[in-house]
Amino acid sequence: MRKVKFAFWVILAGLIGLIVSQNLPFFLEPKHLLADFYFAKYQTPELPMALYFLALFFAGLLISYASGLSEKFIAKRTIRKLNVELAAGKKKLSELEGNIASLKSEAARREPEVPVIQTDLSESTPL
Repeated sequence: MRKVKFAFWVILAGLIGLIVSQNLPFFLEPKHLLADFYFAKYQTPELPMALYFLALFFAGLLISYASGLSEKFIAKRTIRKLNVELAAGKKKLSELEGNIASLKSEAARREPEVPVIQTDLSESTPL
């Protein structure tokens, strides 16, 4: 599986390199971005398009990391809570097993009191 993953990433990097090399004039052409708000306008300095692509790519990585980070904290809290419940369950189980063992040893020490019924079979009538 590691070789398949490695091959996948090599092929993906090769395809991205091919796309960039075939479109090099586009990526190196300086452009500026214009943000026209109702109350103000903002224009970025002229930068190569490749820098805009890289900035947006890393912004996407940062956003996806931040969203995964909150899920990671929630998962850690859930795991911690479940570990506490598991420890409590194991403690209760060991207590119950101790109770069972003490009851068994106590029952083995006692002799069962079974009443003995004596009947006189000579007086019974045959069927």
